[in-house]
Amino acid sequence: MASFFQTLSDVFSAFGAAVFVPVILFIIAKCMGVTGKKAFNTALLCAVGLTGFNLVINSYSAIIAPVVNQMVTNAGVNLPTLDTGWQSTSVIAYSTKVGLIFIGVAIILQLVLFFTKWTNVFMASDLWNNYSFMVWGSMLYALTDNMMLSMALMVVQLLYILLFSEACAKRWSTYYDYDNCCMTAPHHLESLPFAVFMNWFLGKIGFDKIKLNAQTLQKKLGILGEPMFIGLVVGALIGIIGNFNALVGEGALTAWGTVSSAAVSTAAIMAVFPKVAGIFASAFTTLTDAYKSKAAKSGEGREWYLSVNDACGYGEPNTLVTGILLIPIMLVVAFVLPGNTILQMADLCALPYMVEVFVCVSNGNIAKSVVSGAIWFSLGLVVASALAPTFTQVAVDAGFQLAQEGVFIISFGIMCHPLIAGLFYAFWSQNPIIIGAVVIAYFVLYFLFKKNKERFVGYLENAAAAYSAY
Repeated sequence: MASFFQTLSDVFSAFGAAVFVPVILFIIAKCMGVTGKKAFNTALLCAVGLTGFNLVINSYSAIIAPVVNQMVTNAGVNLPTLDTGWQSTSVIAYSTKVGLIFIGVAIILQLVLFFTKWTNVFMASDLWNNYSFMVWGSMLYALTDNMMLSMALMVVQLLYILLFSEACAKRWSTYYDYDNCCMTAPHHLESLPFAVFMNWFLGKIGFDKIKLNAQTLQKKLGILGEPMFIGLVVGALIGIIGNFNALVGEGALTAWGTVSSAAVSTAAIMAVFPKVAGIFASAFTTLTDAYKSKAAKSGEGREWYLSVNDACGYGEPNTLVTGILLIPIMLVVAFVLPGNTILQMADLCALPYMVEVFVCVSNGNIAKSVVSGAIWFSLGLVVASALAPTFTQVAVDAGFQLAQEGVFIISFGIMCHPLIAGLFYAFWSQNPIIIGAVVIAYFVLYFLFKKNKERFVGYLENAAAAYSAY
């Protein structure tokens, strides 16, 4: 069994999401009666889309990261915990003993929960993102040396995320225009309760009157309100701040070249990413048609959602604008936030991923999404700062090489999330009462949601419609 899990981990690490996810979609398509040709085309479009996402983001990161580095140097801030990004975190997660075992558990559990109708979310189609659970389980094992406790933590986290995903499925599917698809990335879905509360609270104090979204900006400002132009301006500001000391005098030409490169690159990602997202979205047309046909023939009327990669929402205009605006905001927060030791670097470009729940719940209200994201991720920075030494130890044990002594590493995008970290702290306490309370709270929330599902989902949809019509 151990050798099977090791082989599975090696496959994940070797091929990554861009190959593994399309294979899963091909299998699903065949199970739904899709012809071999159409199933292969679905898998290929998915692979091309995911690869396109990575190419665009990696290219943008290579340009913007040095500018951010220079910005930090100019600020003279000493933050000893470096953000090495979700990519390195996923590799670490798939390299731990706990991660190896949980791969098999996750596959079986997610299939059982779906086919027994405990959940209407087919999470197994996005198995890659299970590494987010595996990171927390690996840290708990490093602290407690208790395999059963670590496995229990990851299972409980999985149950909570599946519940949040089903609660948000229709809203995410409707907003991002992926029929019968939802997002199950744990590091994003955990913010749902906070997103729902903040959407209500900010609406009560007047944020619904702020028509700050890509559509209204474009109508009012013309080309000045287009996401591409907004990206140009924000990119230029980041470049100017990062090269402020070099804009005049010797080396000014090079500095202004860096500014222009940051500006044009940010504008480019605003323009190119939605087109790549369109390719990815087309992969699910065949699956959607097959789903509707199968549901109609069976007469069961079960509404279920296929989990898709969080990259699907990255290129939506309001999501991109929100994420790009949060880059300088979160940097400033990191510099002044008491208790923070993390310097966000690699995962700054992942901010559009991280705000998807806030954006879809608020129906594209950029003002609400920026405020909600800034508060939630600031809380996450404080939580993750305290966990950085433990994560660093897990990384070193998994073979990660530190660049220098006296520094810690972490992933801003994966670890800076208060609610899922709270579940970790509950299990770390090893207090049966606290752990029992967390488990009982899940079942209470689950049965309350199932009993009031139509009411809750309707509330989210009505709130979204109300903002659109305001």
